[in-house]
Amino acid sequence: MKNQSIKNITDILQNSSLTKIVQRANELNDLNQKIQKLLPNQYRGLYRIVNLVDNQLIFDVPNATIRQGLQLQQAEILALIRHDYPQVSECLFKVNPNFKH
Repeated sequence: MKNQSIKNITDILQNSSLTKIVQRANELNDLNQKIQKLLPNQYRGLYRIVNLVDNQLIFDVPNATIRQGLQLQQAEILALIRHDYPQVSECLFKVNPNFKH
């Protein structure tokens, strides 16, 4: 048997890909909660933020009707978001039929 040094489990977990995935999911969840508070009540529960990539905020919506409604108001929505998150340059609304309110 080789004599291996003892490693701290905390150090191993901090550098694992699972930890990075969990951290990213927590960041997106926090962002989703903050954005829900920024946008008007009429939109609450009709979307969820699924990603922020290259300053593009990606939303899931349950159907094409809601997607179209949000796209028609995209300029106003983007202005509200950019007030607190100026790095966001675009909103993308994607239909996800598995989305639950």
